[in-house]
Amino acid sequence: MTYANNKLSEAMLYAYLSTGSREYLDIGLESLDFLLSETFREEIFMPIGQKGWYTKDKERSYYDQQPIDAAYMVQTLILAYKITKDEKYRKKASDAFKWFTGKNVLNQVIYNEVTGGCYDGLGENAVNLNQGAESTISYLLARLSMMDLNPRI
Repeated sequence: MTYANNKLSEAMLYAYLSTGSREYLDIGLESLDFLLSETFREEIFMPIGQKGWYTKDKERSYYDQQPIDAAYMVQTLILAYKITKDEKYRKKASDAFKWFTGKNVLNQVIYNEVTGGCYDGLGENAVNLNQGAESTISYLLARLSMMDLNPRI
């Protein structure tokens, strides 16, 4: 597994919405639930780290987590919640969003309220202080998605 793995689950959920085929829904939710089992430790979202990824039957990487993964997970979970009305998906979306605000493996804020930018990721010991466009856009997309559930975010 690398990054943006949940986009495959999301694509299946959209296929279900387009076709009404229950098979797409089942595959989308089953694959999403598998990803949740691999990327959440209790209420903390821990995306697959880019420092080594996660190869089958090997140790997964926990570091060099990227904002794009948190944003994509928020989007997929909100879609799953809208389709199923299952509260676990809404809760997990909120938990994934909180990755940006410090509920992550390092307890460090990733979104910089002063600059409006987003740091580029979480390393093993520190935040990557670069604030690139991809990271900032990822945060903004996640926030817009969350506002769909709670306009006061």
